[in-house]
Amino acid sequence: MKYICIGLGLLLVLILVKYRLYRRQIVEICRQLEFLEKEKTNKRVQTELYYREIFDLANRINHMADRQEAETLSIRQKEQRLKETLTNLSHDIRTPLTSLKGFFELYDEETDAVQKTYYGRIIRERMDDLSILLEELFTYTKLQNDTYELTLEPQNFTKLVLDCLFSFYEQWQEKGIRPALSVDERPAYVLCNSTAVKRVLTNVLRNALVHGDGNIDICYRITEEHVFFQCKNSCASSPELDPARVFERFYKGDAARQESSSGLGLSIARELTLRMGGSMDAKLENNIFTIEIIFYGPRTNAQSP
Repeated sequence: MKYICIGLGLLLVLILVKYRLYRRQIVEICRQLEFLEKEKTNKRVQTELYYREIFDLANRINHMADRQEAETLSIRQKEQRLKETLTNLSHDIRTPLTSLKGFFELYDEETDAVQKTYYGRIIRERMDDLSILLEELFTYTKLQNDTYELTLEPQNFTKLVLDCLFSFYEQWQEKGIRPALSVDERPAYVLCNSTAVKRVLTNVLRNALVHGDGNIDICYRITEEHVFFQCKNSCASSPELDPARVFERFYKGDAARQESSSGLGLSIARELTLRMGGSMDAKLENNIFTIEIIFYGPRTNAQSP
């Protein structure tokens, strides 16, 4: 009986010692947390006891701190990118606005009908430029939201391609451009978002129209594995063009020639393509700039919904 009492006494002492150590460690962890909160430091909670429960608690706290720090950094980076976007676009918008003001004044003062018509056409072009810039800002802002999702449905990709090509017909005519077209007109159904696909193709075609040297070569093919869209344009007058950077925000190969460009068009096109499960690449060979777009898993007309 005596030994049992001694054993129980020793056990009680060990429990009390462990309890005091646990309590002291919890108090120390709370003190460290208070310090970390006040000082906004990168340090993490440390423990003196290596009991599994205490060690797991400290690890979980540190993992939460790491995740919160990463999320905070991500939010700050997005805020900074948005600020840069607003700054750059405000500069780009100022140019057509200033031009619009001047041409409106000339339009009001002009009495010659022919010249008045000319000023009216210029005003419409500047307003179109503004519309494009604002639409790009709106789309770019949506894409910065991680919760933004595209609704994907089977779409006739061929029809989307043809619609976009037809929409550029008048612009090519005005600039005297006769693009070389090689288009497979068979229906091909792809899981995608029709609005996003049109934006992608429009941005790519507009980039070739605005920043190319007039020669445009367009190819659209359908295989069992994918649909393939390629747009080539000569760019001998833009020797500084870097294909490795064309998808960066605000990148302009020759800023002096691109007053009406926000530098967001190809960046937006690639982001939308990736979100729909496609791929987009760029290359430059012998002063020929090429954009290639691939969407996988087309279905024939007979398999369409």
